[in-house]
Amino acid sequence: MIWVVRQFITHQILEVGGEGVRFPVRVEVEYPQEKRKVSAESLRKKILYNKAFLLKQYPELKEHDLDLLVEEGVRKAIQEHLTVSGGVE
Repeated sequence: MIWVVRQFITHQILEVGGEGVRFPVRVEVEYPQEKRKVSAESLRKKILYNKAFLLKQYPELKEHDLDLLVEEGVRKAIQEHLTVSGGVE
């Protein structure tokens, strides 16, 4: 078994006040891999984006809603990444 660390950038689109805002999200995933299989339970992730700027720029935006949007987008991006690079158990 080996530990794999991958970093990538994905983009989220946020609809605020009739305007679509596209912003980058840096993702780092770390997981053990054995025979090209990855256990979803052992996956660790770090998410980095400029939340403070977005909340300041768009005061009508709720922090919880932004967190949910980013989390869902990152989950999909990680799933795509793992599908391409090896598969998930």
